[in-house]
Amino acid sequence: MLDHNGYNDLLTIKEADEALTDRQQWFKKIAPLLSRQELREKFNLCLVHKHVVLQPGERMVATGLVTQPETISDPTPSDIIPSSWTATGTPFEWKHVKAPEEVVAPPPAEFFREFSTIVGEGSVIGLSLAQDPVPDGQIWCERTDYERRQHILEVKPAEGLWGDEGVPAHQTSWSLEPSTGGGEPTLTLKLACICLHET
Repeated sequence: MLDHNGYNDLLTIKEADEALTDRQQWFKKIAPLLSRQELREKFNLCLVHKHVVLQPGERMVATGLVTQPETISDPTPSDIIPSSWTATGTPFEWKHVKAPEEVVAPPPAEFFREFSTIVGEGSVIGLSLAQDPVPDGQIWCERTDYERRQHILEVKPAEGLWGDEGVPAHQTSWSLEPSTGGGEPTLTLKLACICLHET
């Protein structure tokens, strides 16, 4: 797990988005890994980035649609599971679970060995738990409220998000699109990030 210094050393959303060049080339190489039965529909490809600055002992932990810093004294709490991993399999974000059936086992170490061999150990591409499906024409969006130190997920209409009202938008997560006709699996945009500073 990344400590607060490791998390704080991650790139910002803008820096990570700019660092991910030739993304279609990477997607094509990674898609066969994510198409494996034990991973399909459980995990998305994600852009590894930070949202706020953490203090010693803090982790970014989601409760519902809001992720914020929490001080966790137990190193292996039963009600908190990893929700995002770097290319090498190091968790950097977490989520609360209410019941044992909500626990999702992390991808196996062998997957991350193959994954990091493809993208490189310091890649800005990582893995995250898949989001719930949204209706056609809508998309998951994330924004950061810096004053409250909160990262917030919400569903928005997909049309008009890209640069709407001068707000920069960055692609942050991609899911595997099922192949049709026996073709190779492909990765399609799943999650958009809108960077807003609420007061």
